[in-house]
Amino acid sequence: MKSIIKEIDIETLSRKFTNFFACAEATARATKFVQRASQMTGMKFLQMLVFGLMRNPQASLSQMVKESHRLGVNISNQGIDERINRYAVEFVKTMYEMAFEEFKNRQGLPMDILKQFTKLFLVDSTFKQLPESMAEEFPGSGGKASKASLKVQLVFEFLCGHMAQLVIEAGKTADQAFTKYLGLVEAGALVIMDLGYFRLASLQDITQKSAYFIMRYHYLTSLWTPNGDRIDLPGWMQSHAQTLSDNPVLLGPAHKQQIACRLISTPVPLAVAEERRRKAISSARSRGKTLSDAYLYFLGWSFFVTNVPDSMLSPQQVLTFYRLRWQIELVFKLWKSYCGLEHIPAFRRERILTEFYAKLIVAILTTFIVAPLRSPDEALPKYEISPVQVRHTLADFARDISNALSHLPSLIAVFKDFFNLIARSGFKQIRRYKPNVYAMLAQLSTPTSIS
Repeated sequence: MKSIIKEIDIETLSRKFTNFFACAEATARATKFVQRASQMTGMKFLQMLVFGLMRNPQASLSQMVKESHRLGVNISNQGIDERINRYAVEFVKTMYEMAFEEFKNRQGLPMDILKQFTKLFLVDSTFKQLPESMAEEFPGSGGKASKASLKVQLVFEFLCGHMAQLVIEAGKTADQAFTKYLGLVEAGALVIMDLGYFRLASLQDITQKSAYFIMRYHYLTSLWTPNGDRIDLPGWMQSHAQTLSDNPVLLGPAHKQQIACRLISTPVPLAVAEERRRKAISSARSRGKTLSDAYLYFLGWSFFVTNVPDSMLSPQQVLTFYRLRWQIELVFKLWKSYCGLEHIPAFRRERILTEFYAKLIVAILTTFIVAPLRSPDEALPKYEISPVQVRHTLADFARDISNALSHLPSLIAVFKDFFNLIARSGFKQIRRYKPNVYAMLAQLSTPTSIS
């Protein structure tokens, strides 16, 4: 564990923090948050928000007042509330956008099996319900949920462990309509998405860029043999029962350009199949629909489509790679439960958005610090970093980091103490019977696994 701590360039990390917060003054004036001399400078306001929320994601106005007082700003609850206005929203949003571009890890994971890909993008979304007064700006998806909500589309680059793209849109927008991630895709990149993003045009775009995809197969999509014969999926499943299968197929309607890929299928345990069917039947009933026997039978299987050649990933390796998608769920969990995005007070628009962008900054900083710690033992990791422990430790050090921002040597010393503590207490216990994802990738990177 200590080896990975030594490899972290603490001086560069400290400079990034110092430079980022130093930019707050010019940005505050450019966004008109600061229009005249005041104790509450742009940098102090940003420090109050970011480090105050880092210490306590549910900080009240009173606690923000205390944080301001510590920074040398005498202000009341009402004064803080008045400062959180439309200019504050624009200021903190601009600083979030700067943080997003600045805090990107460049150190890739060392596993050989990952080196086959130039990038590895995980695509998923999460959403936050908002007060109905914000429905015009962020219309929700309707139903029993709030009439207002926002959705965050995240593209997470797994190899280096940073956020490659983050798009904030109305909650009612369907995942399938999200295609901005395609602008990031380059030759040799791998994209892993869930079924909600299944779109033939997007898969075609990825293929034309000489990039790769892994995702679940959509039940209603036409399948054909390489010779052009239509595949009867129910009959095919019965003839391949109890096996892991890997077959070349053509995906899509016959009258359009079809996608040549692999169809990988495996039956799931009976308990999993029954739970899938129970949920599907319940959902269909709520919409006044009835499911076919063929579809219910289909739910007893997991089907994946990929254009990664079998010379690069075996069928079992494709299944393992698809499990990487869970890593983006862990990012969302960190955001919501430990960076406070789940607990933004439902007051007025300016307070909600200011805290939202400030907490995104906290999330970006946390992700940036976690990234180089993900694989401590290089080729065969036995330990796994705990993002939760990193987040808790970062909260303990938040005040010290804030105090040292204007003096680089002091900030370097603070971060050295921080990482030394992480080396002692920031990693999960060794799991003997259920290896972590990095251990699995390391095992797949052995010569016998790759060949």
